[in-house]
Amino acid sequence: MARFHTLRRCPLTAQFWFLGLDARQGDLTLRGFHKSPTPHGSSRYTLDGLSLHSAGLTLLLPGEPLHFNRRTQTFTRGGRTVPATEGRLHLRAALHAHEAWIAARHGPAYRESLVTLHRPPRPVMGALEPWRAYLSCVPRLIRD
Repeated sequence: MARFHTLRRCPLTAQFWFLGLDARQGDLTLRGFHKSPTPHGSSRYTLDGLSLHSAGLTLLLPGEPLHFNRRTQTFTRGGRTVPATEGRLHLRAALHAHEAWIAARHGPAYRESLVTLHRPPRPVMGALEPWRAYLSCVPRLIRD
């Protein structure tokens, strides 16, 4: 398994941990993500312009796609660095849609139950509050 330097306060640190669990439990493919092998690391999952991989993600946007590199915790677009707040703003709708689907499928307390069951690593624990705030527009998504 690849090791990544993660920022404890970055909501995507927690989001990627949850997405990894979703992939292992089959929720990504059940939701409609197309799974394809890659030469490095895990498989790539793609749905509606969002492409996920353990090393990062790509979101198709008008003009140039937005890339997030999980190892460096940076966003780029057209070869230029994008501020993290802007990158996360572009991603919010796609991640919100996924979390709403997960909550509808498993119930509003599901994510918290995963935290209790799997006891995530410290960087993920440190990123949970920023993740909750980032996706706070999802009613009753995280806490019950």
